[in-house]
Formats: sequence, structure tokens, C-alpha cells
Amino acid sequence: MIVGDYRTTTGEPLPDTPRERRRFRRVLAQRLILGSIALILLGFAIPVTRRIGANGYVTTDHYAEVRPAMVGQVAEICIRSGQRVRQGDLLVRLDDAAEQASLEEARSNVHRLEADVVRRAAELDDLARRRKGELALSKLRFEHSGTTLALLEELSAKGLSSGRALADQRMAVAVAEMEWQSRLAEDATLADKELEVMQRELESKRSAMDRAEARLGSRHIYAPIGGEVVRYEFVIGEQVTPETVLYEVFGGEALVLKLRIPERHAARVQVGAAYAARLDSFRGWGDRRFRGRVEMMRAVIQSDNTRTYRMAYCTFEPGLHRVLPGTSAEARVTVGRSSLWAWLFGVY
Repeated sequence: MIVGDYRTTTGEPLPDTPRERRRFRRVLAQRLILGSIALILLGFAIPVTRRIGANGYVTTDHYAEVRPAMVGQVAEICIRSGQRVRQGDLLVRLDDAAEQASLEEARSNVHRLEADVVRRAAELDDLARRRKGELALSKLRFEHSGTTLALLEELSAKGLSSGRALADQRMAVAVAEMEWQSRLAEDATLADKELEVMQRELESKRSAMDRAEARLGSRHIYAPIGGEVVRYEFVIGEQVTPETVLYEVFGGEALVLKLRIPERHAARVQVGAAYAARLDSFRGWGDRRFRGRVEMMRAVIQSDNTRTYRMAYCTFEPGLHRVLPGTSAEARVTVGRSSLWAWLFGVY
């Protein structure tokens, strides 16, 4: 067969003509474009579950961090890690020598003034009784001198008494009356006012004693709730501040997983979102996954000096495993679904 300038005698197929080659390339390009479009559409159609990473720790439904109220030096450690305590038990005593001395002085002042008030009240009661008796006596003298004067006047009218005796008795009546009026004019409220001033001073001393007791109490650190304590690293003689965590107290029975959600993802985590977590104490071949849901998100943005986050409180079911409060965890929290392409390119 002869085609143009090409000759063959072995029967192999003839090469494509230029027109056929152009047609093949056009069909191939169309198929590639259609395939790409189908692949792109398929990528948008395939749903992918989106998850974000978070870390935290297992705690209990009743939990408290124990910090000192002020800067101080540790003088006594009363509770070891792992012990169970009741609310109000003394955990740590800071150096309180100055506060103890101040309280003893305040108590001494109160006791001394209380004794003074009792003594002065007794004295004033005695003075009041004496004043009452003296007033009654002066009144009696005045009345008696008046009776005597009337008798002398009758006798003088009959010529049985001298004028001098009558004049002396009139003077005695005047003196007795002045004495009685003087007793009546005395201010009986002065004693009450004096006692009131002493009572106010006593209340002031008691307030100073209460403040001294409060300052001493601030040097004693008590358990805010009952439960099992985990002690942080600190020693006797170490200076601690209100930023220093001394203990964690885990109370209650139910376990809770607290997760730190990075701030940039926090708005996407909703209450009810599922999570899967791995605990540090269960690492190894065939890691155990613990699952649950977010129950609450704190509205406050917190910081640990390296990053900002919101705290999520999640349900936690240990099953048959014994999980101790304080166990660290890494989790993946579900935040929704998106297309395959959005997941591949990290588009939220």
C-alpha cells in the first residue's frame, strides 16, 4: 500500500494524519478539563469532619486551687500530697510571729480596758447610790428644819422663844434648802457619759483586735473545700506570693476534663461538641481514647504567659480505668464539617 511518501510491506497500521493528531489532542484536553472539573466538584462535595487540638487535664466536679493571700515565708506544712482534707483544715502556716505579737497586744488592751469598764461601772453605781442617799438626806434635813422653824415661830408668837433662836432656825432652813437644791441640780448623766466614752474606746480596741486576728488568719491557709489534695513543690522557708499555687484540692465524685482551647479557635467550639482525648498515663501501643462532649465554655480569655485560651469543661467517663485527678490529656475537639478542599488548604 502506498500513502503519500510512506510505504509499508509488513502490514503495520498507518500513522495518524495531522488532522487525526489534532483531533486526538483536542479530545484529550477536553477529557482532562472535564476530569479536573469533576475532581474539583467532588472535592467540594466530599464532607470532612474538622477538629482542633487542645490540651488540659482531668479534674473533679468540685475543684479548687490554693494560693496564699499575701507574700510570706512558709513556716509549717500541715498536709501532705494525697491526703484527704475537710473544708477549713489548715494546710500551710506562713511566718506569723509579727501578727501573733500584734494580736496578743490587742487582746491585752481589750482585756485591760474591759476590766477598767467593769471597775468604773461598779464605782459609778456606788456613786449613784450614795448620791441618791445624800439627796434623800438633804431633803429630809430641809423638811425637818422647816418643821422646826414653824414650831419656833409658834413659840415666838407666844413669847416662849427668843428672836435669836428664830433667826438661827431660819438660816438653818435656808442652808438646808440650798443644799437640797444643789443636790437636785447635779448632772446625773455625767457618769453615764463617762461610761459611754469608755464603751466606745472598748469597741475601738475590739475592732483593732479583730483586725489583728484577720491579719493573723491571712497567714494561715485553709482548705476551701473538702477532698484529696495534690501538693505543689515548695519547702519550709520558701517565700510564696499570691501567684504561687500551693495545692490543688479535688473534691466530689464525678470526673471532668478541662481543656484549654486556643483563642483563635475558641469561637468555633460549641457546647455539645464531641472530643476524643488521650491521657499521658495511658500512652503506649494501642493508645486508649476517651470520648465525651463539651458541657460549658468559660467566657473569659485566660493566659499562661505563652498563649491565650478559653477553658472548656467536658464530660469524662473513665469506664473501668482508674484515672487520677490531675492527669494530663491531649484532645481533638470536633468543630464542624467542611469540604475536602477547605480541609486540605486549612480554610475555615
